Amino acid sequence: MSCGLLAAACGEDKLKGPEAEVRTSDVKLNIPAVPAFDLANKPVKELRVKGKKKLKTEITVKGFVTWVYDCPTAIRQPGEDDKTVQDRIDADPTLCERAKFYIGDDKDTPAEKSLWIVDVPRPYTKLDVKRIKKKERTDPLKCEPDEKDKSKSICPPYAVGDEVEVTGTFELSSPHSERNSDGLLVYKKMINKTQAYESPLPDPAAEKPGAAAGAPAPGAKPSPEDMVKKKG
Repeated sequence: MSCGLLAAACGEDKLKGPEAEVRTSDVKLNIPAVPAFDLANKPVKELRVKGKKKLKTEITVKGFVTWVYDCPTAIRQPGEDDKTVQDRIDADPTLCERAKFYIGDDKDTPAEKSLWIVDVPRPYTKLDVKRIKKKERTDPLKCEPDEKDKSKSICPPYAVGDEVEVTGTFELSSPHSERNSDGLLVYKKMINKTQAYESPLPDPAAEKPGAAAGAPAPGAKPSPEDMVKKKG
């Protein structure tokens, strides 16, 4: 075909430029499947992944104790022996934070991936015993330090490695200032399988009408931790 006869067509071809080199391929890419997040038998991990749906509800979580708050260890100063540390605590209990521990799905779960258990009942301090008559010592978060029958004590025994089952309210913050964006469990009761302990049933006679179970309302009373921070 002559460009003399089809000048317009030839000019149009020159303006088009080169054709794009696009090639089709029948090769299929072998893309690996998205790994599944296995939450079966992983209650602590499940709470961290999708726990928001359970906020403000009472739940029971099974696991292993991975960390325990120990006041003497936390406040010990260089060169202090056990007696010196305990004397300081007896003189000023506000040096200590409230009792707490963490649980994980396994014994070796890191603390940062464990669930906080807060507002755990603890024994009356030496000053409490001195200043408060026994019949008036009815705090639902405290127990007698000299209770001989530990099965009747509301203060649960726990140590790192223990297998436990803890019931409480799943929250982002506790009534006593502890906060965790991944959630925490405000303690209500516990079964410690390792130490053969189960929280005793509450005494109906000790319950006061209208009183919230477990702890005072937020802001009603400064925690020892808050008092220590104010001193600092």
